[in-house]
Amino acid sequence: MAKYTATDLHVDRMLTQISVGYGNPSYIADQILPVVRVSKQSDKYIVYDKSHWFRNEARLRAPATASQRGGWTYSNAAYYADRYSYGHEIYDTDRANADDNFALDREATEFVSDKILMQREVSAAAKFFTTGVWGLDRVGGTNFTVWSDYANSNPLSDISGWMDTVEASIGREPNTLVLGKQAWLQLKWHPDLIDTIKYTQRSQMTVDLAAALFEVDRILVGRAIYTTSPEGTAESSVSYSRIWGKNALLLYVPSSPGLRTPAAGYTFVWDYWPNSLMYIKRMRNEEREVDIIEANSFYTQVVTGAAAGVFASAAVA
Repeated sequence: MAKYTATDLHVDRMLTQISVGYGNPSYIADQILPVVRVSKQSDKYIVYDKSHWFRNEARLRAPATASQRGGWTYSNAAYYADRYSYGHEIYDTDRANADDNFALDREATEFVSDKILMQREVSAAAKFFTTGVWGLDRVGGTNFTVWSDYANSNPLSDISGWMDTVEASIGREPNTLVLGKQAWLQLKWHPDLIDTIKYTQRSQMTVDLAAALFEVDRILVGRAIYTTSPEGTAESSVSYSRIWGKNALLLYVPSSPGLRTPAAGYTFVWDYWPNSLMYIKRMRNEEREVDIIEANSFYTQVVTGAAAGVFASAAVA
């Protein structure tokens, strides 16, 4: 007996209320090094020579004599804000043929914006989350016991010692701890940290609780991932990596940029497009019948005080 089927009653169409997409929910590069908006693509800034400000030179003064005199010296350092861009093309035929659940312009804007933010994140990790940059490098398993070794490691003591090293050099204790997600996962459940809060009203370690225990203003956890597999690689064969790895970085950075203020580093952003760290251009190529959505940013990330940082590589196994 003939009978209709389910496909006779319904023709599959794209759902308009949901879709499945991907992307990193948060980036931390601009939080690590304060953003300085600059009016020119390149310029110079003053770097005071540190020793003059820590030299004990005031002297006992006898009547009718002059005071002890002195001063300070400084040098100039330069920055250059490179331009980073990424664009996406929307063809007229694609726009005309798209179903309602595709918001092509919005999706393109989100896509190209994320490319700029991801580039800044990868750049920050490559420049600052590595050895040979900061005043002190520590290697897990060599200079300290890796924090994933719960029986023998002491992260509270390690970080306290590193903070003391920085303070002994710049007169300020570090106030920011940057952790790769894998390092944070091991610290989060470390017995030394859990034991300090087990009798409090909250028995689960949080980033804020850990910051209080380490006596820093904030802990930033680098969670972002990326791939270096080229476009065209089969999706099942694409490999992904953590941008921030298993490392830790202890820094002193001011809450906001200022004059005569020590700082581990800054992100100089050229206000080419006023009041915007990144700007979006929409362009039309009539001959090709295509709209181009393009994200742009002029910036550079600069270490301004290497002595203000301690880098711990391979902090966990």
